[in-house]
This record gives sequence, C-alpha cells and structure tokens, in this order.
Amino acid sequence: MAFFYAVIYLPTRSLIGSDFDSFELLSVEWRIGLSLSACVVLALLFTVVPRKLQKVGVPYVIERLNHHHGNLPVWNAVVQFFSAAIALVGGLSIGKEGPAVHLGATLGGYLAEKAKLPQYGVETLLACGVAGAISAIFQTPLAGVLFAFEVIFLEYRQRYVLPVLLSSVIATIVSHYVIGPLDIFSIESISSVLLSTDLFVACSILVVVIVLLSALFLHTQKSLWRFSGVSIWWRFLLVAIATTLAAIYLPESLGSGYLSLSRLLSGDLVLYSLLLLIVVKTVLTALTIGLGIPGGMIGPTFIIGGLAGVQVALVFDNNVADIALFALLGMAAMMAACFQAPLTALVAIIEMTHSSAAIVPALFVIVLACLLVRVFCHQESVFVERLSFMGMSSTISPFQRYLRHHTVKPVAEEVLMFPEVVSIERVKDLASSMVDYIAFEHGDELRLLRRKAVLDALIMLDQGPQIWLVSEEDKVKMNLSLALDSVSIPVIDEPSSLEAMLAWFQETGLTEVLVSTSSDSYSLVSRHRVDQFLLKSD
Repeated sequence: MAFFYAVIYLPTRSLIGSDFDSFELLSVEWRIGLSLSACVVLALLFTVVPRKLQKVGVPYVIERLNHHHGNLPVWNAVVQFFSAAIALVGGLSIGKEGPAVHLGATLGGYLAEKAKLPQYGVETLLACGVAGAISAIFQTPLAGVLFAFEVIFLEYRQRYVLPVLLSSVIATIVSHYVIGPLDIFSIESISSVLLSTDLFVACSILVVVIVLLSALFLHTQKSLWRFSGVSIWWRFLLVAIATTLAAIYLPESLGSGYLSLSRLLSGDLVLYSLLLLIVVKTVLTALTIGLGIPGGMIGPTFIIGGLAGVQVALVFDNNVADIALFALLGMAAMMAACFQAPLTALVAIIEMTHSSAAIVPALFVIVLACLLVRVFCHQESVFVERLSFMGMSSTISPFQRYLRHHTVKPVAEEVLMFPEVVSIERVKDLASSMVDYIAFEHGDELRLLRRKAVLDALIMLDQGPQIWLVSEEDKVKMNLSLALDSVSIPVIDEPSSLEAMLAWFQETGLTEVLVSTSSDSYSLVSRHRVDQFLLKSD
C-alpha cells in the first residue's frame, strides 16, 4: 500500500506541489491533458489485456470469496494496480480504496494458497489483507477491521477478529513509518456538542439530503451498468468528455477532492454554488465508476457527504465549529448509506479526524440514513447491487458457511498403512489397535481393508496352512491381497473444507475416499460420516 501510495502521489506532487489531490491548482491545459491522457491509456490497456483480467475492485473480491473459495488471481491485481494508478494520476473522480482492498485481498489469498491453508484460513488471511489495506491507506486500524466484516463478509466473524486486528494495527504502523502521518482533515474546533432540538432538526434535513445523494449516486451507476457490453473506447470517451468539462468549469470535482473540503473546514468559502459542486461530484464519480474505470468509491463518498454537511450548516447560518461538525456528520452518513456499513463509517471519521465529540449526532444520522435508504429506496450496498445486477449472490447460505468453517478432520477416520506382504507379528499387533481400517498398495492403487476382517483371516491359521502364507527371509508373512477381497479406493489431497469434500462426493457419486494428509499418512472419509456429522451438528 505504501508503494501504491508512492506511485500515485509522487507524480502528482511533482506537478502540483505540496498539496496532492489538488488538481484545481494546475492550469486548465494540464487538467485537460491529464484527464484525456488517463482515459486513452486506460482504453489502450483494457484493449490489450484479456477480458478475464479486467475484473477488478471490491465486487470482484466479494464474488471470488463467495463463489471461488477466495481464490484471487494475481494478474487481476496487477491490472488493478496500474489501472487505478493511471486513473488517479490523471485526476479522474475515483478513490484509491477499492484498488487497495483488491490488492490486500489478493495478497492474503495468495499467502493462504501457498501455505495450503483450509478454507477458514483462506478467509482469515483475506480479511487480514482487506483490513490491512484500508488501514494502510487511511491509517484507521479499527475502521479497516469493520470494513472487512461489514462490506466484504457482510457479517461479523468473531473467530477472525484477533488476527484481523493484528494485521490492521501492523499495517497502520508500517504506513505511518513509511508514508508519515496522514492528517487528511484537521478538525480541532469541535470540543463538545450541545444536543438540542435545533441540532436534530438540522441533522434530519441532512439525512434527507444524504438519502437523495446516495440514491442519485447508485441509480446513476445502475443505469450505466447496462452499457458494460459497449466498446471500452466509447465508454472511456464519455468519461473523458465529462471529466474534461469538469476540469474546465469545476476543477474541484477532480480526483478525490479533499482540498475543497479542507478549505471549507478551515473557514474559506467557495465563490460558486456549493450545491452545484456536490451534484457534479456525485454524478461524475458515479459516471466514471459506472462506465468501468477501475477505482474506489469510499473517498469520493466521504467528500460528497462532507460537502453536503457543510451546505446544510450554511443554510442554517451556523458558525465554523458547526460547519466542521456537519461535515463530519455528512461524511459518516453518506458512506454508511452507500455501503450499508454504519459502524465502519462512524469509526472511520473518528479515527481520521481524531475527534469523538460527534458520536451521538453521527449515530443519529447514520442509522436514519441507512434505514431510509433500505426502506424507501430499496437500496442495498452499492457492491451488493452490482453483484445482483451481474446475477450473483453477495452472500452464501448458512449451510455453506458452516461447511466452509470445518475441515475434514471431524469426519476422517485414521487408516494404518501396511505393505502388501506383512509379517504375522505385525498383523497380531492389530488386536491392540484402535484403528478400524488398514490400507495397502497393490500395483498403482491403494486397497482398503477392515482391521477386524484381517484379524478374522489370521484366526484361520488354526485350521491349517492358508493360501496367503508367504515365507520371506525365514519369516512367515501374510499376503493381504490373497487373504481378503479388498476394494480399490481413490486417493485425493486434503480438501480445504467440508464443503469441498461434499462437492467431491456429489460430483463423483462415490461413498468413500482416502484423503492424503501428508506424504505417508491417510485418512478415510465416507459420505455416511459426513451426513452423520451434519445431522448431529444440525
């Protein structure tokens, strides 16, 4: 994430100066040139890159988590890295959080794959990657953890909390050490908040504004998703035209747009309609992302909500302290409404601004905005809506989740490995063994026998010499393939979860299989034992 940050901001700092994301400080020619160049380069890139590698972003992470066991191809992350960097350097109206989530999740999934972890281990490392990425980009460790659970997993996973917290904290420390402190907003004027009727009336109006903006943001994107089959050149050309117009007439809407909000919070007022900037920023971001530009939405929604909060505060003729308060409330409400992540939004503004004075009114606007968006707009998280549009579910059934959280160990029975010709003494030792099955190699296959059947065959020695008796090195041995009718049994590597094991039984129609747990160790797994486990656990 530190490298991603450097790739984005070192070029822009060399062009703009000390302030990054401040494209309004550039000349009109530079702004137009950057936005057009970014769209052309991205169109060329996506024309060359295979279509399967063009899938990037948070919806793709959720799709791979739910439908592909968290397997995220590395080359998709490479495409995400460079495409997002190009778009951000070009000043397109996107954020860096979506690409950060994709990169972090890919790293977690890659490490889990190399370590051959079970499914719950894959999900744990994927959550660690997501939380670490958000924490490194914003330096908000707790918000990173909540984002992983509320936005990616869509539920809280208690068993994942400790490693995800550790990943998030370490990512913040590394980011702080490499990049330095990221004080995006400096809000020192809020010392206490006086709860009053006027405050909650203003908050209610802010909620209405946020709900309208979030509906505009989502429905603009939904109307553009249907054009995903149109040529990339036409789609990116439309983005280039819209961004160029914004670069000429309203440059504050370019990039993440933090500078305009920071100026408002410091007491500087814009010279044109703030409402116009809010609407343009909302539509431009939705247009850019809806037409396929790979970027994030968290940063832009923060800015849109913050500007909306300032607009409401100015309508009520409040002082600068109240402007800062309503900016915070708008940021939290807009993020919560768009992503249906109330706790993430609340904690994010607290950690980003180092101020907890706004918790009570923030909870009020967050809860009310989320409820109104759900009830009246029938709107889920923008990522959930995107997956639904693609015909995919954003969640898995409780039954699938239960299977994924268990390995085959609860249903596996230990198997002793014997040579095909075994000494009588070793066969007699089976009488004191607690293992019910033995396996031996016969040619290129493994055959399975019950321990009790082998012992019963040994008793037949009392009736005289048997056909399976073999003399080797002055020792009497038993040939297992001659002593008993054995069955050949398939061998597979240990599945990542019970879900994968059950899927194997359903695909093959077999009822038993030997699972290789190490180079010379095997366990027997049967469909009957799996069914018993599920019925017992209900």
